[in-house]
Amino acid sequence: MRILAAFDKCKGSLSAREICSLAKDVISSRSSLDHVQTMPLTDGGEGFADLLTNAKDGSFHSVFAKDSRGREKEVKIGIISSADIDPDLQEFINLPCPGNIAVIEMSSIAGLADLMEEERNPWLTSTFGVGQLLKHCDKYEVSLILLGIGGSSTNDMGVGALSSLGVKFIDGDDLPVSFPSPETWSNIKEISTNSLSTLPPIRIACDVSNQLLGKGGATYQFGLQKGLCPDRKQEMEEEMLQMSASLARAFQKPLSFREQEGSGAAGGIGYGLSLAFDTSFVSGFSLISKWFNLEEAVKESDLILTGEGRFDRTSLYGKGPFEIIRMASNYGKNIILLAGSVESEAVKECKIKFPNIEVVSFGNDQLSLNENLARAPEFFSNELLKQLSNY
Repeated sequence: MRILAAFDKCKGSLSAREICSLAKDVISSRSSLDHVQTMPLTDGGEGFADLLTNAKDGSFHSVFAKDSRGREKEVKIGIISSADIDPDLQEFINLPCPGNIAVIEMSSIAGLADLMEEERNPWLTSTFGVGQLLKHCDKYEVSLILLGIGGSSTNDMGVGALSSLGVKFIDGDDLPVSFPSPETWSNIKEISTNSLSTLPPIRIACDVSNQLLGKGGATYQFGLQKGLCPDRKQEMEEEMLQMSASLARAFQKPLSFREQEGSGAAGGIGYGLSLAFDTSFVSGFSLISKWFNLEEAVKESDLILTGEGRFDRTSLYGKGPFEIIRMASNYGKNIILLAGSVESEAVKECKIKFPNIEVVSFGNDQLSLNENLARAPEFFSNELLKQLSNY
């Protein structure tokens, strides 16, 4: 039997690469007759630069930049030659000309997972370091930047990134705000774009369609998971409303940029960058699918294994495992989705649309979250072996 194992990460326990490797080990222990192909997934967060760069035999380059709380951190960016990119993939990312492609992972420098619980506060976090990584690309003759924005800790619309890229944010005392975060915005009286750096086109890999503002926007949809106090949501929304308008005026762009699909992802970084640079969004799943020739792998397989840390209603809106399910169902494939935890309503909706799927949780609801995370490899392996006994 030909089996495709295409998993996203289980946040806090297993990377996408680790869970795919576990699946392969379990399948191999069961039968030597099964052929297994692994394909780690990424939502633009953890593993984005590593997976894409390694797949095209690219190189990694170390960069020192400030994390979302202003501390120096060493991270890596990937550099890939456009000559190693298939023509249809070049067309998909709208490559403007031959040259190098930089692959940058926002979460590597401004990731939520890097912060302790008590440090998670979107009033104080900034994308300053993301701008530093973008600026560093001028050393490598880059003709395009691929930016993955999953797993971020910020809600600053890219103001921090713009600051490190030359935009001046001046306070009431005519002094520059050196590390702008939403907490400092009320002090900003002037924005100057005269010293803005030059960047090649940016393609943001994103599967979130939320607009910047409103109940479905950055603050209301994602603020709480980044540490925002519930009773300060409206206050943050009002700051976003005012600063987004100030940025639009500074760059002489229409306020309609706030209504772009995806402008609310990752705290609105795409909004800020799109005002200043040639920036557009690409489907993260479509990018991964084309990068790894995923559809062909699905067509050639008899059984599809996929999953993530938690399968809930948000999974039904463009996340990798759900898109795998959709693709596999188009070819009539049997599918098993394994997640650490599952939401019953999401499972019900998924099975109505795709009856050829089994959705199972490998977590133990009698144990604490910390113990489930610590024992995730064990629980995943046992549940997968149990599910495979039906095939």
